[in-house]
Amino acid sequence: MPVDRQRMRPWLEEQINSAKIQGLQWVNKEEKIFQIPWMHAARHGWDLDKDAPLFMNWAVHTGKYHPGVDKPDPKTWKANFRCAMNSLPDIEEVKDKSMKRGSNAFRVYRMLSSAEKAAKKVLHRFKKEHTTRNKEKKSRDKENCT
Repeated sequence: MPVDRQRMRPWLEEQINSAKIQGLQWVNKEEKIFQIPWMHAARHGWDLDKDAPLFMNWAVHTGKYHPGVDKPDPKTWKANFRCAMNSLPDIEEVKDKSMKRGSNAFRVYRMLSSAEKAAKKVLHRFKKEHTTRNKEKKSRDKENCT
């Protein structure tokens, strides 16, 4: 039976607006730019309660983790969260603003408007068609050379 749950973007907006998770905040609310604390678990001083609450909350929300029943698995929670973020067509990482190393590591993301999302989809389709045409051309050229 499918889990009845909120989609990731609105859920994430609620988490940011609640200000309950330290470091999860709007960088620019008008432009929908936000940052997520992203400390590497191998770092000295890493703490489950301080460094993984967003990932744990997502695992609970999706039904992948049941506190008090399941063993905590922050590595898996973070991987699942990252994969879910990367699959969203309306959220993109602002890589040049992210700081992925150090004790205050974070990633910066931007929520796209519906117009930006549509433009991104068209661009993706164009790139895919262009790549396919190039592969077909190279294949034909290779056949003609032999």
